[in-house]
Amino acid sequence: MIQNEQKTVIITGGSSGIGLELAKLFAMDGYRLILVAQPRVELENARTYLQRLYPKSEILLKQIDLAKPLAANEVYAFTQERGLFVDVLVNCAGFGTFGFVNEIGLEKELSMLQLHVCTLYHITRLYLSDMVKNDMGYIINLSSISAFQPNPNMATYGASKSFVLNFSRALNYELNERKSSVKILAVCPTAVKGTAFKKTANMEGTNTFNTWMTTTANVVAQDTYKAMLCGKEILIPMRRFFIIHKIINMLPTKWLMNIARGQLKEKC
Repeated sequence: MIQNEQKTVIITGGSSGIGLELAKLFAMDGYRLILVAQPRVELENARTYLQRLYPKSEILLKQIDLAKPLAANEVYAFTQERGLFVDVLVNCAGFGTFGFVNEIGLEKELSMLQLHVCTLYHITRLYLSDMVKNDMGYIINLSSISAFQPNPNMATYGASKSFVLNFSRALNYELNERKSSVKILAVCPTAVKGTAFKKTANMEGTNTFNTWMTTTANVVAQDTYKAMLCGKEILIPMRRFFIIHKIINMLPTKWLMNIARGQLKEKC
């Protein structure tokens, strides 16, 4: 394993949305970028865009469907073959599903669970081993505000994001207990407007992305990057919502479900 002077970040879902906004921030700080996503054209466009902004950036692309079993092995082999130590791993790839569980396509939800749970777990394990060995590194896992309570009509999505949040927090505790310098950051944004999430999740008929609670990919990326530099363990982007959430989260679970369902109401 070659530990170069130039730091390396690998960003799953790095060709668009929050992942691309984070890529801009890492490139600005001189990181070598490894963008991992499925759409080849989107990856190429992202590299062209980033190199226009930061001409000296080294940007590697790995095209792969992260929702397929053992995809994590292929991503890890990609960096191993190039002798690269990954300083920061960003697990940002994801999508949502919406509706009554029994009416959502089974294969779509299984793919989502594979991506949010199995692939995230697997790729974290692979890179964590190298980070622990070198006693350095940062893993950023994109969870969601929906991770904090059950979410009627987004039952599976919310549950998968609960795994991301609780896995990240428990893992961070284990690392701290062993006095490791490796850190894990769980990011829990509210609905992010201006991305493909709404269309992919079939949520165009809801009011979810038209409320005061929504945020943008840029805001999430900016807050995430600052949180990483500060060594935080958990982040709810937008300070005002973080404060409100602390108060709301003291309510009974049934009330929280009612609030969540209210945010997921279809347009009249």
